[in-house]
Amino acid sequence: MIRVRQFFEIPNAPHNWFWKSILFPFVVTRSLWVLVAYFAAGNYLPNPSYETYIKRGYFLTRIFPLDIFARWDSRWYFSIIKDGYQAPAHWGTSYSNMAFFPLYPYLVKSLGWFGLDLPNGYYILIGLILSNLCFLASAVLLYRLITGPLGLRHAAAQRALGSLFVFPASFFFSSFYPESLFLFLTLAAFTLALQEKWLLTGVCMALAVLARPQGVVLTFALAWLYMEKRYWRLQDIRPNVLWFALAPTALLLHFYTLYLKTGDFFAYFDATEAWGGVQASIFQNPLQNLQGLSLDVFKIDFILIILFLICSIYMLWKWPIKAYGIFALIMCIMPLATGLLVSMSRELVVIFPIFILLGEKLKRREGYLFLQAAWFALQIIYFVGSVNYYWIA
Repeated sequence: MIRVRQFFEIPNAPHNWFWKSILFPFVVTRSLWVLVAYFAAGNYLPNPSYETYIKRGYFLTRIFPLDIFARWDSRWYFSIIKDGYQAPAHWGTSYSNMAFFPLYPYLVKSLGWFGLDLPNGYYILIGLILSNLCFLASAVLLYRLITGPLGLRHAAAQRALGSLFVFPASFFFSSFYPESLFLFLTLAAFTLALQEKWLLTGVCMALAVLARPQGVVLTFALAWLYMEKRYWRLQDIRPNVLWFALAPTALLLHFYTLYLKTGDFFAYFDATEAWGGVQASIFQNPLQNLQGLSLDVFKIDFILIILFLICSIYMLWKWPIKAYGIFALIMCIMPLATGLLVSMSRELVVIFPIFILLGEKLKRREGYLFLQAAWFALQIIYFVGSVNYYWIA
């Protein structure tokens, strides 16, 4: 109980900081999404390409307030919960759940590990509870990081959180996806690394690697931070650096479990290729997606990733602790390097240093409110599209 209280006690923060900066916008945004979904379900043209789901009226569960937060990749995470990893005859060319990482579905399975065969809606509910709790914890960690080690004021933390809440793809933090879990583990790892608690940092890195493949970026950035704290003096490296081995060990163990299914230690990469995760040309697909005069999700996401790239380079140039900029820049480059231009906004939403930078720099009220309005409008449009089976991210 004392530790929980200490988690919310932040020196020099207003007494109502959690309610004003986190809980109130959390409740308001989620309530608006549900209301918008009820309206859009009957007044918005659903994607005719997915008539099967439209006719039956749901994607994974008949419970509407839960089902609207489960789309697309949710199906594959759900398949891991119900049936485990499945290897089709040609996993290099056929879609399979081997392209998805295990931590989120394994955590969601929870009571299922005890042999209970639970209804689909139960698993969706557990997943959404996990996602929302992880996001709330992430918001607290972000606030603590901004006002603690970074030494910024409450107003900067509030602006950073405000930008995160209204970012166009932020509804994935409350969806049947691992984004909020990954964000929590990333922020926890950075927080622990700044305190030089390397064992716990290693555990968080290992879990992050099992949550999303981008966890390898976290390991690299924190290894950079480790050396930054030692001013790059090799003689100051201590045995605690070995805790960094937990992350690659966890990744190799996951690959080994897929090997037991397929006989191929690198089955994950073949499965990813089947999803179009690697392209021969990194320019072909983006150029195709950017063609046409209409302003669609691809063009909006392209604008967002250019903004994030500029911010990442600025942080790498200006911020004294380069690990933040390293993490942000590589997280931006990774999805571009696949040669695709899809799911960009979902990839960007977990890059927390960018939101810290926005909180620090958007001091003029007019600029901050303009960004809030523009991003929240896009967020509603994105969410309505997702609910109605349009590909968003």
